[in-house]
Amino acid sequence: MATPQQQALQHLRRLLATSGADPAEIAATYLAVISEQLIEFARLSYRRDGAGLIEMDLRGMDLRTARGQAPIIYYPADSESDEWPLNLDEVLNAYDPTCEAVVLLFQDGSGPQIFILE
Repeated sequence: MATPQQQALQHLRRLLATSGADPAEIAATYLAVISEQLIEFARLSYRRDGAGLIEMDLRGMDLRTARGQAPIIYYPADSESDEWPLNLDEVLNAYDPTCEAVVLLFQDGSGPQIFILE
């Protein structure tokens, strides 16, 4: 039986092989594939910097052809950016940093998306 990450990887491969696949679905599935690594990164960062969020900026990247690493940065909750959605403070006040991670995903063609990973 495949783990959720293995299932997400299989789905991502299908999406990447489909020329008309929705970039938002590709990005969300990519997050599912690397969710364990993101959660571990968030836990380590939480211990060092306190509650916060992971920002992934995929603007200008096509995950079908990308090589290397996506820009992934941890920001403490008291950080601010004009690009962040107004409701982000509410999300950061409501999540449990001991078992969840907040990911703010930027990509071309849409506003930032907020994901809560467990």
